[in-house]
Amino acid sequence: MQALKKYLRSVAWLYRINAWFKCWTTKRRYRATLKFYENISLAGDAPSDVRLDSKANGRRPRVFFLGTDEQQDKSGFLQALQRIADVESFTREDGAWGQNDPAPYDERRERNTRRLWALISELAGQGWVPDILLAQTSGCFIDPAVLGRIREAYATQIVNITMDDRHQYWGSKINGAWDGSYSLIPYVDLTLTAAPEAVDWYLKEGGAAMFFPEASDPELFRPMPTLAKCYEVCLVGSRYGIREQVVKALRAAGIDVITYGSGWENGRIDIENVPRLFAQSKIVLGVSAIGHCPDFVGLKLRDFDAPMSGSCYLTQDNADLHPLYDIGREIVTYQSVQDCVIQAKRLLQDDDLREAIGRAGRVRAEREHSWDRRFSGLLR
Repeated sequence: MQALKKYLRSVAWLYRINAWFKCWTTKRRYRATLKFYENISLAGDAPSDVRLDSKANGRRPRVFFLGTDEQQDKSGFLQALQRIADVESFTREDGAWGQNDPAPYDERRERNTRRLWALISELAGQGWVPDILLAQTSGCFIDPAVLGRIREAYATQIVNITMDDRHQYWGSKINGAWDGSYSLIPYVDLTLTAAPEAVDWYLKEGGAAMFFPEASDPELFRPMPTLAKCYEVCLVGSRYGIREQVVKALRAAGIDVITYGSGWENGRIDIENVPRLFAQSKIVLGVSAIGHCPDFVGLKLRDFDAPMSGSCYLTQDNADLHPLYDIGREIVTYQSVQDCVIQAKRLLQDDDLREAIGRAGRVRAEREHSWDRRFSGLLR
């Protein structure tokens, strides 16, 4: 698979056709999903409120976390969770973090399922029964039935976080069944989705759901005034889709852009170095595009880490951001690749404006978009 991707990237016209087809397929499925749920009604009443800490009886909630990507999970998410709950986390049999087992699909799924049940059973045998299993998973990582088994055996409440519902809600159809987050609905007490329109999808399937955008950690991502702003623009994220076009356009305009992530010249950056990079950048660049689609967007973790850092955040316009930030005062958005160049030049030429936006973004993020705030509202 990696060899095929490398070949497609090396042949420009093949790469463009492949990217166009992937984008067309993604948007077509999304439009079909919207239409599908527009035409069905709620089956009975909407689910009532879910109380997540009802068994704690004054003690800290016990949360078992089923994570996926170590760099994302440990960039503030897990730290905030540990501040308000007693947390145990999923590791694979070899001790590695998360569900991203390199094994083939079926083997990975079986291993993760078996391992999850073994860990929960072991903890329960030691007297530590989780009140909540907080997961970021889908049917392509585990057999969803194991969640029901855990809920039945230990009265553990199951909460799943889905950050990619716009393009991964259904997942793929394997042996006649979908393996996305949709497949988990019968086994989950509450779904936390970063796509506000997906709340309706879960409700109409008989599940409970709420809009739960990503957030950041103000202790990790913070202004560092003793460090010089030595980078004009930085971007952290894999090299694909419109990201490459944006970076090329900025560099062609004479703007210095430092990039980290799979496919870029600098490779991936260690998560502990990202806050420092953001704090030392005049502008943190964001791209809201999903996959290879230049005009199909969603919320990203950087939408919260970047403003939290106190640096000016310039990102692709996304309607989801408008209720979360004062656009133009707390963050800046661009409408096209060329508009990104225009906005970056304007911000780099006006130090006072750029720094004022960075300060305002930090205030808003710290007040409303910390992981502590997200989890406190959820658990307490």
